[in-house]
Amino acid sequence: MTKVVAAITILLDGYITGPNDGPGRGLGEGGERLHYWVFGGPWSYEQAPKGEATGADKEYLDGAMARAGAVVIGRWMYEAAEAWGGHNPFGVPLFVMTHRPEEAPSDGGFMFVDGLDEAIARARRAAAGKDVAVGGGADVIRTALGPVTWTSCRSRSRRSSSAVGSACSRASRRH
Repeated sequence: MTKVVAAITILLDGYITGPNDGPGRGLGEGGERLHYWVFGGPWSYEQAPKGEATGADKEYLDGAMARAGAVVIGRWMYEAAEAWGGHNPFGVPLFVMTHRPEEAPSDGGFMFVDGLDEAIARARRAAAGKDVAVGGGADVIRTALGPVTWTSCRSRSRRSSSAVGSACSRASRRH
C-alpha cells in the first residue's frame, strides 16, 4: 500500500534553514550544516559536496530512496534549488506544487501541478505502490500532514549537527 511520507532536517530551535534562504543558498546562510549528515561531512555552496552519507545515515537514506516511487515538493524548494540545473535529482517522478503550472519546463522530469490534492493523487498513481515522499518546504509538509490518520512517526537525533531528522508517515487522508 502506498504511504505518503515526509522527512525534514530541523534544528532543535525549530528552524529548517539559515537566514536569507533562496536561489543560490537554498538552505540559507550557514544552512549547509543541517545536511552535513547527508554528504558525510562539511560542504558549502562555494564548493559542492564531495562525500556521501555513512553508517546509520546512509542506511536511512538508502532505505528512504528505495521505498520512494514519487516525490512532491513546493515551488519554493524548486526555485531555491535552482531547478537542480534543469534535471530531476530524485530518479522518480517529481511533482512541483505551484499556482502557475503553465510555467512547467518542457523537459527535465518536472511535473508542475496546481495544489496539494492533485499533486498527491498524481504522485500516488506514478508511485505504483511505492511511497510518495513529500519534501520541502516546511509549509508543504505542514499542509500535507493536515487532516491525516497517523500510522507512525520516527525521529532521529544528530548531536554533532544539533539537528533532528524526522520521518513521519501517514497511510490515509480524510477528505
